Amino acid sequence: MNRRKFLIGLSGLAFSSLLACNRKKTHEINEQTQNMESFDMQLRPHHILDIITGHGQGIEYTPHPYGHSQHIVAPKLLSNLDLKIKLVLTADDICKGCEHLLSDGKCKDILAQLTPSPSKQAYNDVLDSRLFDHFKISPNTILTNRKYLEIVNESVPGLERICTHPKEIQEERLEGLISGLVKLGIRKNV
Repeated sequence: MNRRKFLIGLSGLAFSSLLACNRKKTHEINEQTQNMESFDMQLRPHHILDIITGHGQGIEYTPHPYGHSQHIVAPKLLSNLDLKIKLVLTADDICKGCEHLLSDGKCKDILAQLTPSPSKQAYNDVLDSRLFDHFKISPNTILTNRKYLEIVNESVPGLERICTHPKEIQEERLEGLISGLVKLGIRKNV
């Protein structure tokens, strides 16, 4: 084989390898699902987990003093597992109306229960990035509520080590999440 043919073949092999490496393995989410253009709401992954956990703990969602929209989003999310949700790493539908949401979409609130007190924006960005990595999905992926919760269910127990908020008890977080998944019919047993 002459040198030119060898180099052309090698560059083709390198290009093919590069393409193969850049294709992330996802949680059996096909390209059609990822490329859906329409969605019903956009939510941060941890906000969904908070709602499902609260549902499992029997929390009633009422308007919050901050003015955010969790009391509007939660009933919709809990009553329709076929909602198409765009999973985001930014302000979402729950953040709408919050007094701490700045015009650039960033949160100015802090986690006062911690010392030193980090910004909620930084905390939530790290938390949701860890969840995206854990679930092997990318920001801006669109899934049905049911599909996302099935992915969550595959990580329980264990997920509570990632998504337990400061000053929460992991076991209580886990119990609430499992109970919420059972109530919604995603999980068969507690």
